Amino acid sequence: MDRSHSSDDDSPTDSSTSGSSASENTDTSTDSTASDTDQSPVISHGRRTLVARVRRWFLLTGDRWYVTAVILLAIFVGLGPVGHALVPVGPDTFGPNAVRPLLTTLLSGSFLLVSIVVSINSLFVSQEQTPLGRQFDRIRDVGEFRRDIESLIDTPISPAEPARFLRLLTGSILARAQLIDEDIDESVALGDAAARTALRSGVDSYVTHLAEETRVVSSALDDADSTFELVVATMDYDYSRQANDLRRLRSGHDLPEEAEARIQSILDLLQYFATAREYFKTLYFGREFADLSNGLLLVSLPTIALVAFVLLHLNSFGDLHAVATLVTTVALAPFALLAAYVVRVGTIARRTRASGQFVVEERSMAGRTPTDD
Repeated sequence: MDRSHSSDDDSPTDSSTSGSSASENTDTSTDSTASDTDQSPVISHGRRTLVARVRRWFLLTGDRWYVTAVILLAIFVGLGPVGHALVPVGPDTFGPNAVRPLLTTLLSGSFLLVSIVVSINSLFVSQEQTPLGRQFDRIRDVGEFRRDIESLIDTPISPAEPARFLRLLTGSILARAQLIDEDIDESVALGDAAARTALRSGVDSYVTHLAEETRVVSSALDDADSTFELVVATMDYDYSRQANDLRRLRSGHDLPEEAEARIQSILDLLQYFATAREYFKTLYFGREFADLSNGLLLVSLPTIALVAFVLLHLNSFGDLHAVATLVTTVALAPFALLAAYVVRVGTIARRTRASGQFVVEERSMAGRTPTDD
């Protein structure tokens, strides 16, 4: 009787304890689920950021010799261990009769690449051999370009260093955009309060976006020590979209004369910025192809010598699979170097196309976002 009563008394306690445990388990699982839910976007974003950084390094910022080494390492692994595992290697698979045609083809390709290098150098040399009058006009145009900008931004002399020159342009654009609000406040002829509020909201949104782009570009220009770094630093400064946003803002509201004049000066500065970037990009392309030509010559001559040596002494090697893999990888070094340079030049050319005030495409080809840096 006592035991039965005791059992009856204990059952609510057990039930409550069980309920409490279930509740704790539910809370724990909920917290765990919430924790997983909170962490998964962070992990996903971290992975995307890592992929974007690696892609940006491969396409743009990485040293082209290091990128070439990565390409050659991938080729060696693909032809060597991976190829050996996928394709059975028999005694006659890599005999001299099978390896010799491959090496002969690679040797012919190396000679062809040297002729391409000579053609590239001849092309750039011929472009530099211009008449005296054209050289004078080109130098005079650069001087007039700088004087026009100095007159527009009211400065006695513009910086001769490209990075400081572009920082002056972007800073002047932002300073003028920030003064549009004052022009609107000082005007007494600007419509009703609702129109004024809508206009100020549009101006504030434009200035905020412009300030962020200017901050990113200025920070990158501070570390720019070459024309390549200069071009990369200005790639994400979307002057086309900025010009269109300004024109849309001007056409959608009845602005005071002061604001109209200031917006027009910003549009003029954006055009000067676009022109300056295209000019510096042209200088970069010339130096990039010159470096490519020198690099191809440095790599091609030892490659030709090595392939020729292996062809002459092919019957002296024992393991032709290892020899063929190594020599093929080395023979492809000039082509890997060419690919590394062409990929970067093509990426920059695509992301900095001079589209004027037409917004051609979203500029996210190399995976760059404002948070990547």
